[in-house]
Amino acid sequence: MKRTLLLAATFAVLAAAAWYAATQINTKSSNVSWDMDFAVRNTDDIGKIFIADRENRTATLERKDGTWIYNGKYPARQTAVNTLLETISRINVQYIPPEVSKNTMIRELAADGIKVEIYDRNNKPIKVYYVGGITADEKGTIMLMEGSEKPYVVHIPSFVGQVRVRYLLGDDNWRDRAVFAEKPEKITEISVEYPQRKSESFIMEKKGDLDYAVRPYFSTTSVSKLPQRKGVAEGYLLQFENLGAEAYETTNPFRDSVTALVPFAIVTVRREDGGTRQARFWPTAVQYEPATGKPFVHRYFAEVDKSDFMLIQDRVFGPVFRGYSFFFTPNDGEIRR
Repeated sequence: MKRTLLLAATFAVLAAAAWYAATQINTKSSNVSWDMDFAVRNTDDIGKIFIADRENRTATLERKDGTWIYNGKYPARQTAVNTLLETISRINVQYIPPEVSKNTMIRELAADGIKVEIYDRNNKPIKVYYVGGITADEKGTIMLMEGSEKPYVVHIPSFVGQVRVRYLLGDDNWRDRAVFAEKPEKITEISVEYPQRKSESFIMEKKGDLDYAVRPYFSTTSVSKLPQRKGVAEGYLLQFENLGAEAYETTNPFRDSVTALVPFAIVTVRREDGGTRQARFWPTAVQYEPATGKPFVHRYFAEVDKSDFMLIQDRVFGPVFRGYSFFFTPNDGEIRR
C-alpha cells in the first residue's frame, strides 16, 4: 500500500511539473524572447492587418467606424475577421525545432510563406511575421518573426490543425456575403418578379409610416379585391434585414450558362436615398421530402447587381419567395418550386 501511494505521489509531482513547464512557454510571453512572442493579446488595439503571399495576392483589413473593411471598399465577413483575431491573440510557440531543421524551414518560408503585418489604430506596426507550412504530424505550423533567423513551430492551444488556413487570401474568403442587409424603415419599394408565374409577381410600395400597399407587378394581372392582410407586408419587409449567401461562386465555370437562362425570380429593393439592389435567382439543387417524395429546391444560384455570383439556401430565402396572393388571402401564397 505504501509503495502504491508513493508511486501515485511521484506521478502527481511529475505531472504538475510538466504542466508548469508547458505553461511557461505557452502562456507567459514575458519569459520568452521577442522573436517567440507572436501573439497580440489585446486585439482591440489592432487597427489594420495586411496579408500577402508569394503570388502577389494581398488582403488588407482595416477597422473603420466599428466595422472592418476589406481592401478599402468591401465590408469584411465578420466571422472570418473574428477567426483571424482569435488566431492572432492566441497563437503560441509549441516547441523550438531542432537546429538541423532550421535552414530547411527558412527556405520553405522564403518560397511559400505568407507575410502578416499587424498595425495599431495609429498605423504603427505591432507585429510582422511569416507563416509557413505545417509540420509532418500536421499539428504545428512554422512561423518566423521578421528580423529573426530562428523559425518556431506554433499552434493554438486546444485547437488541432494547421494555423495557416486562418490567414485567408482571396476576395471570396473575406468579403461579406450579405445579399440584402437593409434597414426596413429605409426601404421605399420591393418588387418581386416571377417571369414564369407573372400573376404572382408583385410590387410592395411604402405609402407612409408602417403603411405599405401591395399591387401586381404586371398590368395584365388583376388587382385583388380582397382586403390586404394586416401586418403581413411589414413582416415581409423585415426579412430583408439580414439575408446572406452560403458562398461566392465567382469562378464557377457554368456562370455564363446559368445567367443566360430565364431566372426563377428577380428581387429588387429600392431605398429612400435612391439606391437600389437587385438579385436574380436560378434553382440549382433539388431534394425530396422524406415522407412524400415530393421534390423541392434546396439551393439557388444568385447574381447580385449583375456583379456577384453566389450560392444561396432556400431555408434562408424561402420567406422572400412569396406570391401576390399571399398578402390578401389566408391561404399559403408561397411560390412552390
